Amino acid sequence: MKKTSFFAVIVIAMVILVGGTYEAETVETASISIEGMRCGACFTKVETALAGQAGVKTVSVNLETKFATVEYYPAKVAKAELVKAVSDAGFAVNEAACEYSAEKAKAAAEGAACNLKSKKKAI
Repeated sequence: MKKTSFFAVIVIAMVILVGGTYEAETVETASISIEGMRCGACFTKVETALAGQAGVKTVSVNLETKFATVEYYPAKVAKAELVKAVSDAGFAVNEAACEYSAEKAKAAAEGAACNLKSKKKAI
């Protein structure tokens, strides 16, 4: 075997093992308010519908609060597709509550950061 072909085989093997190039993909989080979830079967149906979408990283469904929190890659799936998956599973989505929850979470995170800064200054 020639030296150049051996080198080519090694390079190809490394690309296959490493999986090609990695891009820094942004991950977004969506809070989806779901109406009509009442039991464990409902919970499972929503979780399965969301987890089955291409581009979904993690899914967390809370039966008590009736919210699903989804980490997803916006380059691969849109939030509208996540909402459609919940609707296709037979549940209504409260869009106003979704936006309120996202704003509330953002404000809480910013408030926590402000609190932390003020505590550091006081010490």
